[in-house]
Amino acid sequence: MNEGGRKTARRSRYKATSSKSDSAPNRAINALKNILELERKLEFTDRAVMGGLDRFIERSAESMPWIRDIEPLRGTSYAVLQPGQRHRWASAVIGRLRSESGSEIKSAPIPKVTPKKPAARKKSSSAKYTLDTPLEELKFIQKATRPKLGRLGVTNLREMTRLFPNRHLDYSQVTKIGEVIFGEQMTVAGRVVRSESAKIGPPPGAAKILINDGTGLLEATFFRQAYLANRFKLGGFVAFSGEIGAFNNRAQMQNPEYDQLSANSAKSNSNGEIQLTHAGNLLPVYPSTDGLVQRSIRTATRKSLDIGLPLLEEFLDGDLKQRHSFIGLEDAVESMHYPDSAEKQFQARRRLAFDELFMYQLAALKKKSEWQNRRDGIEIEGSKARPVVESFLASLEFELTEDQKNSLERLLDDMASGVPMGRLLQGEVGSGKTIVALSCLLAVNSSGYQGALMAPTEVLAEQHFLSIANQLGAESLLGEPKDAVRHASLPGKGNRRINMVLLIGSLQASIKKRIQQMIAEGEADLIIGTHALLQEQVSIPKLGLAVVDEQHRFGVEQRSALTRREPPPHLLAMSATPIPRTLSLTVYGDLDITTLKILPKGRKPIITSLANSNVRENAAYELVRRQVDEGKQAFVVCPLIEPSDSIEAASAVQEFDRLSNGEFRELRVGLLHGRMNLAEKQDVMDRFRQKALDVLVATPVIEVGVDIPNATVMMIMSANRFGLAQLHQLRGRVGRGGSESSCVLMSNTHGTTATERIQAVLDHDDGFKLAEEDLRIRGPGDYMGTRQSGWDELKVATIDDVDLLQVARREAADLFADGTLDGLESNPPLSKELERVTSSQITEFS
Repeated sequence: MNEGGRKTARRSRYKATSSKSDSAPNRAINALKNILELERKLEFTDRAVMGGLDRFIERSAESMPWIRDIEPLRGTSYAVLQPGQRHRWASAVIGRLRSESGSEIKSAPIPKVTPKKPAARKKSSSAKYTLDTPLEELKFIQKATRPKLGRLGVTNLREMTRLFPNRHLDYSQVTKIGEVIFGEQMTVAGRVVRSESAKIGPPPGAAKILINDGTGLLEATFFRQAYLANRFKLGGFVAFSGEIGAFNNRAQMQNPEYDQLSANSAKSNSNGEIQLTHAGNLLPVYPSTDGLVQRSIRTATRKSLDIGLPLLEEFLDGDLKQRHSFIGLEDAVESMHYPDSAEKQFQARRRLAFDELFMYQLAALKKKSEWQNRRDGIEIEGSKARPVVESFLASLEFELTEDQKNSLERLLDDMASGVPMGRLLQGEVGSGKTIVALSCLLAVNSSGYQGALMAPTEVLAEQHFLSIANQLGAESLLGEPKDAVRHASLPGKGNRRINMVLLIGSLQASIKKRIQQMIAEGEADLIIGTHALLQEQVSIPKLGLAVVDEQHRFGVEQRSALTRREPPPHLLAMSATPIPRTLSLTVYGDLDITTLKILPKGRKPIITSLANSNVRENAAYELVRRQVDEGKQAFVVCPLIEPSDSIEAASAVQEFDRLSNGEFRELRVGLLHGRMNLAEKQDVMDRFRQKALDVLVATPVIEVGVDIPNATVMMIMSANRFGLAQLHQLRGRVGRGGSESSCVLMSNTHGTTATERIQAVLDHDDGFKLAEEDLRIRGPGDYMGTRQSGWDELKVATIDDVDLLQVARREAADLFADGTLDGLESNPPLSKELERVTSSQITEFS
């Protein structure tokens, strides 16, 4: 019999769908909700159902045919979606279910499983414990269990109370054995008709329990738990939950979750079918590890709750809880483990998610308040700074936008206040963030202080060095290494000269030593490098301003190193592309945010297209040739420098050879990549800037600091190999001269995520919209880097809790409304909890 025939036979044996009762649609909906909730807990890794969700979705489509039409699942399978896409689909499905039901779907009353809770808490037992009592000293937990719990990250009693379940088994959704569906997660209940041990599987064998509910028989096999044969008594009632399998033509479960029911929880009807008589309850299923079974975890957490809950101190005041209808802390923690209903579980999660986000906001705003209340900041005198900045701006070939002017005014005012500035400058690609930052660095130089610009990579640091040297008309300094030292006139200051230096790891040791000496002795005014500038061996005695470019690619530790300097320098963080609001409120919650939205005058929308066929590729090459004939120039960007055996993607060296001898053989083609030395890079860029080259084949080295108004075509090879933000950033390298410009994405990928990224770039030219799309596709950990995003520290809240995050921000801001810590300190329990949280998560709040 083929696989289809076997499945048909199984369904027939178990009356899978044909004999379902009128409550089947409700059961299917609730099963779907439970599966999606489990999948969320498992971070959308397609593990909520054995064998993957696709089979479950296919069966659900019988009663909910719309389920496969929800984007982004339409036309594809769940297995090929990325976690971010799965998350979006699951959220849309839940939203559809809620809108159709109008409320929680209620099912017929079925058996209550008596919670295994002690009759009363013993105050005497909790007197000798505190929430910080180490796990190894919790004597009420079996000694053999403690190290296994430790492997789950638990270290003390507080963490035991917050070892929240991944999901709950809903015993109110019990399926008749005669109606079970092979391969699905289900809960059944019945009377024990046989209980025996068997020498099968690993020692010491297994327990085999057979139950009957009047509609059929099901056998549960518990491998390595032979002792259970003595626990299940003949005639007793039991509930099993797990995946339905089959063995010897009988429904079977292997190592299911189980709970023994009280004698009065069931009765038989006239047909001999067992009916459970009480409403069901939710049984927690916890994260586990080798050798740690669920009943052991439940016993340990139940005892921990009994002792730990009375020790919890409520830290939200009554007014705040009333404003937002939050339940109490003790009730919330209890209901995360043992909720009386799905609604109670929702309210518990809502309260605890808010707590996490609230603490995050309080920590950020407290850090900001402490930073800004320091009165030992560096004062950059406006009378000295403004003439320098105005003279520099007058030397440019373009005029600043209103956004740039307003932002620059705000930054100069900040630096003149004597209070250490902490500001994030974000904006659309091409909005002119670097010019604003350079103006601030020159302002700092005007008062005799040093300014530092830090990029995340050496390639980007070199690019900034060349770009700024070009803007200032800097020249080599006699007797100093020309690739790393330049000097220029300080704008508006006549004969006063400033030295700019480049400090990166790849410099020769002797050159690096000389640069470090110049910095330490105050000879270097403008310092450009990587985050290595923050290392202790690099002494910057008069650091007045630190500009951190592409802030999201720096770790929290590097950023906080700046705040520990004496006197504290001003800090300006720059983001290459706009930052999603959820991250701007968390990762950058301690910074003031300035946004550049207006692009320079004369900019036209860039026409973006996809070339994924030979015809379209040939049209793209013809576009480049036509633009060159009209006196314009083009970029061709490749993800790799040289070909790779392991990565199928275009390389700059190979494309340079191919295009020079093929499609662009009549054109002047140049090559630029990160392995070229600084002099070679500058020579190529100078030739391209002076229009001695028609086409520049490059790696993403050109994604920042390159401003060629005459370039009108950006051709991105193997576009599927670039991230969404990087594609948008590369696109922004053209369209700067007022002429109509094009960006061509050369990609023939069929990968779903790559296609989604490329489609987003095709659909949107708004960087703020693309930033939200990028976050949705990748998730915060991948978008920022897990440690940098901070979201990995949150156990309950997720990136989707936007409304709660905004409530948390408003409430936290109200406490700091007067610019002091008085509001926070007026609530000692809250202040104490914040101190505990920030001290235990020092990497996020240092």
